[in-house]
Amino acid sequence: MTPQQAVGLAARLFAIWLALGSFQSWAVARALRSQGVMEATWVQWSVPALYWVGAVVLWFFPMSIAHRLVPRTKFEDRMALPAQQAVVVACVVLGLVVVLARALPMLSSYVALAAVWIASGAPLSAMDGTRHVELFAGLVQLVVGLAFVFRASAIAARILPSAPTGESLFPATSIVAD
Repeated sequence: MTPQQAVGLAARLFAIWLALGSFQSWAVARALRSQGVMEATWVQWSVPALYWVGAVVLWFFPMSIAHRLVPRTKFEDRMALPAQQAVVVACVVLGLVVVLARALPMLSSYVALAAVWIASGAPLSAMDGTRHVELFAGLVQLVVGLAFVFRASAIAARILPSAPTGESLFPATSIVAD
C-alpha cells in the first residue's frame, strides 16, 4: 500500500462517517423545527444532503483527493502494512470513535435526564419527544459503532472483496493521474 492509498482509505472511511452523521443532523434539524426554533423546512433536508454529497465525493474519488494531499510517489514505494490489516484497524478505530464521541454522550445525557425525570415523579412518556429521538439516535450509533468494532474483519472483507492479505489496497490500474 502506498501513502496515497492509505489516504484514499482514510477518505473512504471518512465518507462512511459522514453518511452516518447525516442521520444525526437530520434528527437535530427535525427536532429544532418541531420546537419552533427553526422555521425553514428546507434546512431539515439540505444539511443531511450536504453530508451525503461529501460522502459520495469522498467514496467515489478517494485517489483524486489523496493525490492532492500527499506528494506523488512511485507505485513501488510501498508501506509495510498489508491493506486488509489496515482496513481492519481503521474499522475498529472508526467504530470506537462512533461509540465514544457520538453514541455515549447522547445515551448518557438521556439517562441523566431520565433519572431526573423519574426522580421528580413524572413518567418517561411525558418527556419531550425529541429526547426519545435522541435515545433512538444514540442507540443506532451505538449499534453501528459496535458492529464496526466487533465485525471489523467482515466489514474489511466487504470493502476489499478481492484483496487477500498482503495485497495493495487499489490495483496499479486504478491510480488516477491528474
